[in-house]
Amino acid sequence: MGFYRVSRNIEASLIAYIKLRFTEERWNNIEVVKSFAEVEDLFNKNSSTAVIAVRASDTNRKTIEIGSNSVTRAELVLIDVFATSDGQRLDLVDFLGDELKYGCPYFEYQTEKSEITSRIQNGRIRINNIEDKPVNFGTDKSALDVQDRYRHLISITVSLGKVEA
Repeated sequence: MGFYRVSRNIEASLIAYIKLRFTEERWNNIEVVKSFAEVEDLFNKNSSTAVIAVRASDTNRKTIEIGSNSVTRAELVLIDVFATSDGQRLDLVDFLGDELKYGCPYFEYQTEKSEITSRIQNGRIRINNIEDKPVNFGTDKSALDVQDRYRHLISITVSLGKVEA
């Protein structure tokens, strides 16, 4: 039996929350994934499906007091939006910004043979900052691969509000 560490728990918690929000708001043809490899596969199967890819990036650990090894964590999470049109790209970015600004439940995941076997809520993910920008490859959109034509990057800085010993 294995357990995800904090960064993977943050990723998995955000993926689960985003999937839930899209389902509750009845969005169609939206996939939420972890890896870029899945993005290309999904676009090759159905180019009318938008894909959201979530990945933990940089972690900043600040000591909380002199002489202590305890830290607080701030994690940069990158959310890539692969839309099928400019309008959909803008709608997805606005929707994600509106939903994420309140934070979401933080789960700790347990695995067995690379499969998630359980998750237990242990706090909330707090959103400290949200930034977004369209990805500009500096070339005509028609020359780009279909998944890169209407791409947008959302960068969020998150914390758990907990001290790590």
